[in-house]
Amino acid sequence: MQEETIQHFYNTEEKLSFIIDYLKLNVKEIADLWGMQSNYISKLREHTHNSLRPMHLYAFTGAYNIPHKVFDKKVKISTEVINILKEAKKEKINNIFEKNKKLMEKLKGKWYAYIYPSNPNSAIKSEGIWIVETYINNDYSVVDEYQNSGILKIGKNQSLIIKESYDERDLTIIRFSNRQIAYKHFRFVIVSTQNGTEHEMINFGFYSRTKYTPTEAKEILGDTSNIQLKLDLDFNDRLVKKVVIK
Repeated sequence: MQEETIQHFYNTEEKLSFIIDYLKLNVKEIADLWGMQSNYISKLREHTHNSLRPMHLYAFTGAYNIPHKVFDKKVKISTEVINILKEAKKEKINNIFEKNKKLMEKLKGKWYAYIYPSNPNSAIKSEGIWIVETYINNDYSVVDEYQNSGILKIGKNQSLIIKESYDERDLTIIRFSNRQIAYKHFRFVIVSTQNGTEHEMINFGFYSRTKYTPTEAKEILGDTSNIQLKLDLDFNDRLVKKVVIK
């Protein structure tokens, strides 16, 4: 559908039909939402009768995160509808992360991160495991004892810590579940680069308020092979061979 084509709406059914097409919504899903047959929605879209109830519109807008004002009688042309839908989509994207004071109270302060390094020799002094003292501050900034700094992003169910290494400027992404934070121990999955390379790796570890010995931490983590995945260099080579520079 061309957005440049301005369509005037004379009733709510026309507007509903336009929104279904514009957002490419599934008619059967809408019918199930309303507890109706799909052919009922088709009749509404054909404007054969004017029987949309306010409860239908509220259920529809709530289910698809559409501002209810889009069905206001003052909104009479398609361009106005499109602008409202675009603004709502933009707002939804901006609201993926939030300021959660209650969760922040549980997160702020000092934590110890426990994780196996990509190169065990790099942590030989700590018996082959990294134990990294990390601080989460009130302003959502994060810094560890090696001066790698970043920011905390709190989502509805999961959150992220995005850090930049002070020397290589590489990004490290740490994701964890909000549900475990209250227990003062929570696992995380981290995407980073292997030591001294540009190769990615995925690693599991955990944060704790408690400082464990390397032996205790390794007992919790278990065997390295079960919680660490390094980039398959053969896969990387196969991918590189497919690159075509024009």
